[in-house]
Amino acid sequence: MTNTTVGHLLLSRLKAAGVPYFLANAGTDFPPVIEAFADPEMRAGGGPKPMVIPHENVAVSMAHGYAMVTGEPLAVMLHVNVGTANAICAMTNASRLDMPLLLLAGRTPLTEHGAVADGTRSRHIHWAQEMFDQGGMLRELVKWDYEMRSAQEAEVVIDRAVAIARSAIPGPIYLTIPREVLSAPASPSNAPPRQAPATRAHPDPAQIAEAARALNAARRPLVVTSDLGRDPAAAAALAALAEAHGIGVVTHVPRYHCLADSHPMHLDYEASPHLAAADVVLVVASDVPWIPSTDPLSPDARIIQLAVNRHAKLTHFGGL
Repeated sequence: MTNTTVGHLLLSRLKAAGVPYFLANAGTDFPPVIEAFADPEMRAGGGPKPMVIPHENVAVSMAHGYAMVTGEPLAVMLHVNVGTANAICAMTNASRLDMPLLLLAGRTPLTEHGAVADGTRSRHIHWAQEMFDQGGMLRELVKWDYEMRSAQEAEVVIDRAVAIARSAIPGPIYLTIPREVLSAPASPSNAPPRQAPATRAHPDPAQIAEAARALNAARRPLVVTSDLGRDPAAAAALAALAEAHGIGVVTHVPRYHCLADSHPMHLDYEASPHLAAADVVLVVASDVPWIPSTDPLSPDARIIQLAVNRHAKLTHFGGL
């Protein structure tokens, strides 16, 4: 393998991280990546399988669906600012559901007078697509965004991107790579990833015990959930809890299968008809379990919130 670049290194690090597919919608920033995929030795070594996707929203949505089923990220690479802009709608969906996803994009070359072989600007569009802050288009939608400015940092940055996407709470990241950096000499590396994902923190046992006491003492408990079914084991536990203790369950705007419709304690898809009578409400993984301005809630009801959410969208519902 000769004349390898950061494009080769990118694929080798994704392979080391176990990322199976590389979804792409290419532009003038992609030659180093295409050359890496075409290299016979890279192909022989395995690694992420390239897939050309006709539209950016489709590519991100495919990665979103893969993450919903497997819990693991795919790599999606788009063309500079315009490709990123086309993906914002799908990125909003992925961000809302905390989907691990590696969104990569080229960036207009930084230099104007270098050798074309080194990735410098060579087409009129390289001036037209310049942005001072390309990542600003979707910074509110990602856990981490970064622009790689040096080939020397490529390995650690790619490993960090994968680890952050997978870390609890998972979510999408955005990494931009100017064409000069993608074209810079670099050796592929199949070393183990430098950084491991952070695991989820455990809840406070004292608060869990207090919540259990409140539910046990309740006369009319209610559970409201939307995303509990993301973990099938948690959904099974909810079904057993609800049946054993006679707790009614509302699956409000469910994005996963949280409780079977045929379950005897599945009450509704709207919490509003049941809130006024509830004395303890357990909200599990639901960002908007009801609408405060229109849904009546007993002033004496205790609200227990059980969730992890990097957006902190549930803070106004309080808790124990």
